[in-house]
Amino acid sequence: MVRELRQNLARCRRVIVDENLDLKTRERWTQLYNNTSQILNQLLKDRQMRDWENRLREIEKYRGIPGRTGRHQIPPAPETAKPEKEQQ
Repeated sequence: MVRELRQNLARCRRVIVDENLDLKTRERWTQLYNNTSQILNQLLKDRQMRDWENRLREIEKYRGIPGRTGRHQIPPAPETAKPEKEQQ
């Protein structure tokens, strides 16, 4: 997927710098370029965070530290019994 996004960015870049195309077409391709680059950046950030979490888990496992990574699971609060209304 990263490869496809990079290829799309390269294609957009070529269209943007093509002075033979009208301004409106180049503007649409610029918007597409911006959207694609945002998606690629977010994808790379997510991938980097997963890598860091995996490394931290390995370090915790090696050192015998209880897992601190990932989402903390909070036990559900006990449901309090609500008194039912008396029927009249």
